Amino acid sequence: MPNDNNTALQGANAYSEGYFYGVLDIYYAVMKTPDGPKVKPTYDPYEVLGKTIEVTITPNYKEGKVFASNVATRNEKRVDSYTVSINLDKVPYAVREEILGRMKDSNGVQIIKGNQIAPYVAIAFALTLDDGSKELWTLYKGKFSEMSQTGHTDSDSMTYQHPTIEATFIRRECDDALAAIAATADENVMETVEAGWFEQVYEVPAA
Repeated sequence: MPNDNNTALQGANAYSEGYFYGVLDIYYAVMKTPDGPKVKPTYDPYEVLGKTIEVTITPNYKEGKVFASNVATRNEKRVDSYTVSINLDKVPYAVREEILGRMKDSNGVQIIKGNQIAPYVAIAFALTLDDGSKELWTLYKGKFSEMSQTGHTDSDSMTYQHPTIEATFIRRECDDALAAIAATADENVMETVEAGWFEQVYEVPAA
């Protein structure tokens, strides 16, 4: 029989959490050495991608169903990848070269080619809540694609234009990991986790 006190406590804890209202800078780390079935990747130190205006994280699923004897005997839906769309104040010129795999010629001009290969990267960011806490995100293995950019004519008011860049993140081979999420309001999340979240790509501690 359910314990009414425990149920009430769980409900109180859920509603004591804050509400999402903001997002901080996006960081990226280039995957320096690739992962494999039994090999974890290594990453360069985090760099700031830009100041975030909006980020949308959309899970993509693989799904399967089995029907037998006129009934559904199995229905599985599992997260397989994430599509991330980030609207930023700007993406610096040098950062675009690095994360998109563009070639730069001797005149400093970036050349976009059909066969350019973007590197795998991890990204990290923090969603802010109105109680002062944060929800920390890391996505482990993704590639950015060429971004959309809008230009408006100048007029009697200043209208700034901000780029949107998208990436698709897949599961790592070594551990099947897609993402890591930490709510700083949770008493089980160590302070050292938040302190080091943007220092290096978070990894599950060794057993």
